[in-house]
Amino acid sequence: MALFASSSTRKLPAFPRGLVLVLLAATALAQTPRAEGQKEHSAKPRVYNLIYKEAEPIDQLIRERLGRKYDVIELRNHQTYVEAKLTKTRFPNPIFDRDNVEVSGSVRVCFVITTDGRLVDPFIYGAANPLLHAPVLNVLNEFRAVPAKLNGAPIATVEALKFTFGDGPRRRLDTN
Repeated sequence: MALFASSSTRKLPAFPRGLVLVLLAATALAQTPRAEGQKEHSAKPRVYNLIYKEAEPIDQLIRERLGRKYDVIELRNHQTYVEAKLTKTRFPNPIFDRDNVEVSGSVRVCFVITTDGRLVDPFIYGAANPLLHAPVLNVLNEFRAVPAKLNGAPIATVEALKFTFGDGPRRRLDTN
């Protein structure tokens, strides 16, 4: 069945070929209007930071440290967000000072879990003893995770851990 039945055909007006190409190029290069205040997409990769409590100092530090390399997107109580889960971890070996005494203290470290489950771009944001920095950063290279998901799709997220060395709770890995 023919949708358009016509006994005659019409000829469209002819445009010079150069004019048609110029019009097509201008249309392709024209910017689409954006709503006021809408952020232009950046070439930087995105990383999501779940905000548990407003005005936490760590969130400002994340914006400062990771904002140079990533577009940091802050999530607040998002219903379709599923947290990342560490699947491969290891605690660093005990560290001893010059007097052969075990170094104690805690180290807080922040890092990005990529969409393929690697931990990248770690930074220390709280440590009792600088001798503990290198072992923590080195052991993070071995860690793996199931990435977080937003609306069912894997996303890169910012996470933090606290390593506690020495006396007290020995070899404990806190996720708070």
